[in-house]
Amino acid sequence: MKAIHVFWKDLKILLSKPMLVLTLLGVAALPMLYSGFLVEGSWDPYGNTDKLPVAVVNLDKGTVYENKSMDVGKDFTEELKSNDDFKWDFVDETEAKDGMSHNRYYMTITIPANFSKNAATLTQEKPVQAEIIFEPNSNYNFVAGQIGNTAMKELKSKLSSQITEAYTRSMFEQVDTISEGLGDAGSGANELKDGAGKLTNGLTTLKTNLNKLTSGTTELQSGLKLLYNGASNLNEGSGTLAQGTKDLANGIGQLTTAQKQLQDGATKSHNGVSKLAEGLKSSKDGSSQLKEGLTSSEAASSKLAAGADQVAKGLEQFMASAPELQENEQLKQLLSASQQVAAGSVQLHSGQQQLLAGSTQLDNGQQQLYEGAAQLKDGGSQLTAGLTAFGQKLNDAAAGGNKLATGAASLNKGATQLGQGLTKINGGVDGLAVGAGKLTDGAGELKDGSDKLVNGSGELAQELNDAAAETSEVKSGDDMVNMFAEPVKLVEKTDYKLDHYGLGIAPYFLSLALFMGALVFTTVFSLRQSAVPGASPMGRFWSRTLTFVMVSIIQSILADVVLLYVLKLEVHSAPFFFLFTLITSLTFTLIVQALVTWLDNPGRFLAIVLMIFQLTSSAGTFPLELLPEWMQKINPWLPMTHSIVGFKTIIGSADYTVMREQIMYLLSYAAIFLVLTLLYFVLQIPKEKKASAKEELTA
Repeated sequence: MKAIHVFWKDLKILLSKPMLVLTLLGVAALPMLYSGFLVEGSWDPYGNTDKLPVAVVNLDKGTVYENKSMDVGKDFTEELKSNDDFKWDFVDETEAKDGMSHNRYYMTITIPANFSKNAATLTQEKPVQAEIIFEPNSNYNFVAGQIGNTAMKELKSKLSSQITEAYTRSMFEQVDTISEGLGDAGSGANELKDGAGKLTNGLTTLKTNLNKLTSGTTELQSGLKLLYNGASNLNEGSGTLAQGTKDLANGIGQLTTAQKQLQDGATKSHNGVSKLAEGLKSSKDGSSQLKEGLTSSEAASSKLAAGADQVAKGLEQFMASAPELQENEQLKQLLSASQQVAAGSVQLHSGQQQLLAGSTQLDNGQQQLYEGAAQLKDGGSQLTAGLTAFGQKLNDAAAGGNKLATGAASLNKGATQLGQGLTKINGGVDGLAVGAGKLTDGAGELKDGSDKLVNGSGELAQELNDAAAETSEVKSGDDMVNMFAEPVKLVEKTDYKLDHYGLGIAPYFLSLALFMGALVFTTVFSLRQSAVPGASPMGRFWSRTLTFVMVSIIQSILADVVLLYVLKLEVHSAPFFFLFTLITSLTFTLIVQALVTWLDNPGRFLAIVLMIFQLTSSAGTFPLELLPEWMQKINPWLPMTHSIVGFKTIIGSADYTVMREQIMYLLSYAAIFLVLTLLYFVLQIPKEKKASAKEELTA
């Protein structure tokens, strides 16, 4: 109890001296002032960024995108005018540079001249990123530059969303256009299918007619073979006839030399001429039929040549009307075959004309032969009637013989021409038959191709119509555009969020203020001596310790009152806040008391060093993981680490289990350093006894 009396006496002496009381109160108020000013100055710096002047320079010249004017820089500056994150000053480039150099602006935002132009390259093969130049004035204030950097990231995100929205709207418009185009293409494919069907029907008809042409050319080949054989026989007969008429003329000449021979020859001649007349009559009838047949054949070959030419020209027009078919090898072969048929038909018609001319000459010769034979018969009759008349008629017979020889020669010549014409006709008909066969084959292949075209165009029409239906179902409303522009929405939960920066930094500033208050107290009041004369070591221990505790209580109460009721610091529990502040202040006080009690000024130096370590390693400002590794290792052993965690619990999470753990840590520190202080005074007892005994011996 005597030790407690020392404390009361020291307290009475202290209260009796106004200057000491004022000093005590000033020291007790120091943590209040320290924490109050620091928290107030850092209460909500991010909520007052609208006072920071920022220069905005818009050099953007705009551009044209999708036939529309696009000026992203202007739109961006207009949006900034309605933005109160900073104090935006819209100036030119010169003013911005001057403001940065003279510290009138904390940062400058420059929109380059090609900003809109680069933004419009989003749909090009090689897009160019649009750049915004952000220049913080870190020389003026580093923190302001960091704040601006964070704000610029948000502005960049908004601007990117706007550009993406414009691009998405353009893409949706293109999708709508594609949908309409696919619908039109589907209709065109249906029309192509109908046309292909008609083409198939026409090719079927063409193939049928070409089959008829092939059959006709085959029959024509057979008829021409018979005609060629008859012409060969005619040529031989006309040759024989020519030779006979020559012999006849010689015989008539011989008749003039001998009457008897003439009589006999006349008789024989009359018989021969009668037979000749009958043969020439038959030959004349055959020649007439041949002429009629050749006339009909020439007319048919003329029609055939015209028809083949029309087929060739029709195919050429067909291919010219369909450019996509001009490269079709089957159609090319068909066209070549039709042209060969047309050429062969022309040759056939030319041969037919030559045959007709020859048959005409043959018919004339036959007519002359027949007339000569008739005259010869009459002459023979008259010859038999009288030799006198024979002399007169002999000249007529000679003349008739000459005419007969001439006619026979003409007949032979016409028969030769007829054979040559039939040879040409036969070659043309052979080419016609080959060409007709190729035309038939080509028409079959073309029909197969048209069938495939019908099927393929049908499938194409179905696919195009399905694609048009699917693309037409794409939603292009504002909700869909906004979804593309901002597919991810950030939802912030505020369960663990503090409203102001001051709430987050208050545990650090308050802990620092309490430690500083304890340290400053040791510079004003003695921690070893008492104002009471002759006070024992234990009396001084209790007097100094209780005085320190009293100051701690006053410091805690003053600081908490200002923080809670003047600065309106929000906490989950005011009583716990008062209690934890008191425990923290008491712990720091006992730590500083032990160091200074044992070492005096070196102890104060160690207390300052400890405070410095705690300032950097207690994770009061930056997260623990961002500190150097050696600071992370000493962090759990620092008292201020536990005081900061405890204050954060009371202000933020309200996890009182964590708060109780931190109280146990702090009380452990307090108990250890209290024992150390007690040990110092206990060790002083033997020393003072020796000193007291020495004084008594001296007295």
